[in-house]
Amino acid sequence: MKRFVILFALLLGVAFVAGARGKGGDFVKGNSLVNANLGLKYIVVPNFGVSYEYCVASGFFSSGRGSLGVGGYLGTTFGALYAVNTRVTLHNQFDNLDFYVGALNGVNFIRIPKTVLTEAAMVPYYGFDVFLGFRWAFTENWGMNLELAPIPAGTFTLPFWSVGGSFRF
Repeated sequence: MKRFVILFALLLGVAFVAGARGKGGDFVKGNSLVNANLGLKYIVVPNFGVSYEYCVASGFFSSGRGSLGVGGYLGTTFGALYAVNTRVTLHNQFDNLDFYVGALNGVNFIRIPKTVLTEAAMVPYYGFDVFLGFRWAFTENWGMNLELAPIPAGTFTLPFWSVGGSFRF
């Protein structure tokens, strides 16, 4: 846990120092965004996830800063849970800060270990989750993000919180 706090503090410090240089990259129609996040699931189990988004619409809300992204999500808890989901996000951007909300929908797999009576198995189940996030762009293409999944159920797809890097192209 201490390592995650130190990593988050370091990434946040780098983002604010680098972000002071000027406007970062906006997520507008035709752009793609790749995120790689590390977080905690079940309070203590590390979770790694990679997501991809493509902006299908932009320029809405009264400010003209809204955008809609669709894509996919792959995640794992390194041996116990695997997720293969679609991802839809609604973004609202303010200079270097991008606030977004979204939902995941797809298939998750949980690994049931071998016991005396049964063999090991991968059991599929329906995966769904909602989340909110913040992305701080410190250059035109690079940024960092923080995502929170407010539903405290262990079988949902996302970790309770995760932090990571973003690349926009």
